[in-house]
Amino acid sequence: MSVFGVLMMLGVWGESMICVMVLSGVFLMSSGDSYMWKAGLSGELDYIGWSLSLLSLWVSVMAVLGSKSIKMLNYLSGFFIALNVSLLMGFMVSFYVSDFMMFYMSYESCLVPIFFLILGWGYQPERAQAGIYMLFYTLFGSLPLFFFIIMGMDAGCTYMHSMLVSWPHGSFFFVFLVGAFLVKFPMYSAHLWLLKAHVEAPVSGSMVLAGVMLKLGGYGLVRFLSVWPKGVNYFSEFILCLSLWGGVMVSMSCLRQMDMKLLIASSSVVHMSSCVGGLLVLSDWGLKGALFVMVAHGLCSSGLFFLANMVYERSCSRSLVISKGLLSILPSMSFWWFMMLSVNMAAPPSLNLVGELLLIITLVSLSKYLMVVLGSMSFLSACYSLYLFSLSQHGSCMNMKSGFCSGLIIEYLVALCHWLPLNALILCLFWLV
Repeated sequence: MSVFGVLMMLGVWGESMICVMVLSGVFLMSSGDSYMWKAGLSGELDYIGWSLSLLSLWVSVMAVLGSKSIKMLNYLSGFFIALNVSLLMGFMVSFYVSDFMMFYMSYESCLVPIFFLILGWGYQPERAQAGIYMLFYTLFGSLPLFFFIIMGMDAGCTYMHSMLVSWPHGSFFFVFLVGAFLVKFPMYSAHLWLLKAHVEAPVSGSMVLAGVMLKLGGYGLVRFLSVWPKGVNYFSEFILCLSLWGGVMVSMSCLRQMDMKLLIASSSVVHMSSCVGGLLVLSDWGLKGALFVMVAHGLCSSGLFFLANMVYERSCSRSLVISKGLLSILPSMSFWWFMMLSVNMAAPPSLNLVGELLLIITLVSLSKYLMVVLGSMSFLSACYSLYLFSLSQHGSCMNMKSGFCSGLIIEYLVALCHWLPLNALILCLFWLV
């Protein structure tokens, strides 16, 4: 019997999370000093795959711990755990394998558990439409990549860390190759599925989507761009400019959002737009800056979605018009709102600050005119973070919310476990330097 069937039959909750936490501890201690080390017969790990695998383990544990209402109501909790564990297995395989076809299969198989999470535990009747949006956007975007991998298999070249000499190298093929990952990253103009999926998904689905799922697109860009024979072309510059200016446009749209989850989901598009630019430059600083931002954003956005869901469970609304004045109702949680939003705007000493500085230096070295775009994006990121904090924490609260409990111990634990790595990792970086 498969692991999926065993978990379905047993319906375990805490035991599964203990196993995942032990596995994350093993991963944390298994890093090597070399650039790449073998982890088995069919896979390899470098610092990029190791970092994102550790992020997957941590966010998956936090997503399950944050879904305490499913455990308390016993609403198909065994099936819920099975979906989360199978999703985690898909992430781990994606970051582990070194074959393009195996990567594509695990890359796309992660969509199935996310689809069932949205369909089974979503909040609104539109969750079926959101799940179908997600499937069609990502599957149709990655269909040309599948044919390219088939062409590589015919030529006997599917190893990730070798030059793709057997593939067609025109700019037209470059767009189709990179487009599969830009849809899932997601880049501006291909991000509509993300907003719908976040709004309709349960808290665990939103945390995993923002924390790990988007990073699969960045990981695919790292692997494919590094072995593309012709390097950067004029299509790369067009995609870079579209992504950065799209980040500015989405930042401006965040200032008029009244839905908490929609605002946080839109901020994910803003952060990932700078990562797309850093990766397309094909420099060492751009790669490391994008990796730092991806890890920091995975923890930060996951924590913000958890805090937004905590408010939703008490007020039954995500609207900032109804859920305001939380400083007088949830004073202890207002502190965590402030800490997570300060990380979201890249305030020191967060890991997000290091990543954004590296990306800004990389992009400005490419063109000095990008200073205007990057400066606007950084300024607007601080604006919508302060907008979310001031509108949700200040103001007069409604009378129906007078019976709120200030917070449970597990909620403080989950918030702490999101914030602490963000500020502890930068200390580790300074220690290594």
